Amino acid sequence: MKNTLRVGISLQVLFFILFFGAFLPRMNNVFGAIICFIISLVSLFIGIKSLKQQFKPVLSFIVIAIASIILAFTLFAYFTTEGGIPPAILR
Repeated sequence: MKNTLRVGISLQVLFFILFFGAFLPRMNNVFGAIICFIISLVSLFIGIKSLKQQFKPVLSFIVIAIASIILAFTLFAYFTTEGGIPPAILR
């Protein structure tokens, strides 16, 4: 169980490296959206699983919260329109 929570945290660190390292804008939009979705959903499921098994509940809540923020960001960044410009996923 300890390793699964580490995997969730590692995935979130990977997302922040991709985002702040400016690797996401260089990627194809579809590929970037898929990567962000996979990272957020897997870390969200790991956080929920850890919380259900009562393994470090505070850390599990933090993992769930960050995964939810990453998921919301992905939906906003790739699937919303801006002033008549199509969503980034369609460009």
